[in-house]
Amino acid sequence: MLLTISRPATVLAIVAIAIVSANGAFAQAPTPAEAYASGCGGCHSGERKVLRAIPRLAEAERRAWIEDFMSKHPCEHDSLKPAIVDYLLQKTRR
Repeated sequence: MLLTISRPATVLAIVAIAIVSANGAFAQAPTPAEAYASGCGGCHSGERKVLRAIPRLAEAERRAWIEDFMSKHPCEHDSLKPAIVDYLLQKTRR
């Protein structure tokens, strides 16, 4: 016995599969605060000590300092390092 599916049902099924696939493929990136919590929070539950260790420099120099430090420092999720740098830069803005 052959199962036949109407054209509208076929189109609906294809659209539903595409929507489900897109939701998984385009998951939201974490916010910088979520990136810090996920990538650093396991060892650095409080950010105060981390923020105090960052020198008071101009923004570009601070970014370079943080990036250099992060390149040598272990992180639970290396893919989150750019967002963590943004978070630390934002939190040390004066």
